[in-house]
Amino acid sequence: MRGGTLVVIRERTFLELLDLSLATVRRRPVALGLAAAAGIAPFAALNAWLAGFSDWTDGWYLLLWLFESPWATAPLTVVLGGMMFGERLSARQVTWRVVRSTPGLFVYQTLLRGLSMIVGITYLFFSARQAFLNEVLLLEGGSFGRAMKRSTALCAQRGGEFLGQWLARIGFGLAFVVCFWLGTRTLLGALTTNTLTWRPVDETPFADPLIHFAVWLAIAFMAITRFFGYIDQRIRLEGWEVELRLRAVGRAQQGSLR
Repeated sequence: MRGGTLVVIRERTFLELLDLSLATVRRRPVALGLAAAAGIAPFAALNAWLAGFSDWTDGWYLLLWLFESPWATAPLTVVLGGMMFGERLSARQVTWRVVRSTPGLFVYQTLLRGLSMIVGITYLFFSARQAFLNEVLLLEGGSFGRAMKRSTALCAQRGGEFLGQWLARIGFGLAFVVCFWLGTRTLLGALTTNTLTWRPVDETPFADPLIHFAVWLAIAFMAITRFFGYIDQRIRLEGWEVELRLRAVGRAQQGSLR
């Protein structure tokens, strides 16, 4: 909306952020859906192609989703950043912002994240101290060399809480994927067979495209929740409400002078 922001600016709890994410999806389903699809489609196609290899195992999907999610949700994060200030970004603008952030995404979200996975428990560092690395790289537009320092500063004093939120998002996402998969299989079975029964799973769940669709839905939704967590943390640390109100007043004044 013009002269304002996407949501009411105030501090929120984690459960309120989840509720706000649902409300935002209901308000802007087309724009958010297109942004999510644009980022996810290339990686979904890549995973489908890799699934054709005979030695491919289910464990590889979990690693792929961990590596791919920061990249796949990058366009969605950029679009959310524009919506926050009432801006309608064109596809070219979104693409340029993602391309501009590619070096940082590669260094931090691919190389360093991969190294942390090899070490093991240090991977939790990204969830506790680098929770908003994507938002910093894509929305703040600073030097990617300072992105980790900036993200660490945003997570100051709340690292344990952000780690808990990350684990909660995984739990909620897993519950959604299971419910979506089982419910959809049951519904399709009811529409295509004469009896409504629970069919046993004869193959690995990861071979079912419904699982992949559900996982990507969960990843996109949790990216929206993380974005609002980033907004909430900036409000808490920087008094961002004042900044947003001043920007809204400035836009309104510019509009009245035209």
